[in-house]
Amino acid sequence: LTASIGGADMPVVITVLNSYSGWALCAEGFMLGNPLLAQIGALIGASGAILTWIMCEAMGRDVVSVILGGAGTAAPVAAIEGAAFEGEAVTCNIDAVVDKLTEADNIIVVPGYGLAVAQAQFAVADIAKKLRAMGKNVRFGIHPVAGRMPGQLNV
Repeated sequence: LTASIGGADMPVVITVLNSYSGWALCAEGFMLGNPLLAQIGALIGASGAILTWIMCEAMGRDVVSVILGGAGTAAPVAAIEGAAFEGEAVTCNIDAVVDKLTEADNIIVVPGYGLAVAQAQFAVADIAKKLRAMGKNVRFGIHPVAGRMPGQLNV
């Protein structure tokens, strides 16, 4: 079920699986005649389902499309003839980033999975602290689903 789901949808899938585990515990409580197990399972299942719905709403996605992912879809096509790329890719080195940060008055940092994998959250926090000491307005733009996976970005 989860093999065809893309990386961006994985936190939602984790909450769905947590919800499923709660409903399984609830069923086990009924089968064993243990009301406490059934109640705790229902609580876990319901909270997982509610969190799944909240995360899908935040992403503007339907729960069914997230769960089914790319199941049954054709492989992506390499390129469409006549399609033109818009915009410009800009690369810069460390010195250019430093210059841009010191010139800017307002800075928005959008952390993501790459930052978590690099374990750079403390370095970014130090940079933000130094920029704020220079009088810069540093804010963090967090995606509604980012950081929901346990341990990611120490959230």
